[in-house]
Amino acid sequence: MLFKLDERLEKDSVFVCKIGISQIRLSKDARYPWLLLIPEINGLSELDDLSWQQQLDIMQTSNQLSACLKSLYAPHKLNVAALGNIVKQLHIHHVARFEYDEAWPGPVWGKGEALRYSNEALAEQLQQLRKALDDTSVSA
Repeated sequence: MLFKLDERLEKDSVFVCKIGISQIRLSKDARYPWLLLIPEINGLSELDDLSWQQQLDIMQTSNQLSACLKSLYAPHKLNVAALGNIVKQLHIHHVARFEYDEAWPGPVWGKGEALRYSNEALAEQLQQLRKALDDTSVSA
């Protein structure tokens, strides 16, 4: 069966690459360096819905995303969370946070208006992320 991405995730993010069993997407909210890790398996809502091997794949990919965000942005804190209260499809947020960001120290959800990337800034961001993810895959 073909993988079906939740329409809200598709609307609010853009495809970066595929790593292991997961699709990596960049949030369109340019206020925060924000990646989503989405296992390409239909019907998942919780991490424990995955087999042990799939959980290991997700953990390795999550570590790779974290290393990528740290190397590119040197955040003060990295928030990693799988909430899914509104979008039930399993997706794990990786958000680089800074003491000067708009939502600090609270959560990024529901704080202010999202700022969208320009086409040029989005293309540059995607290029940087793909290169950094490729570089971190060697050491991950």
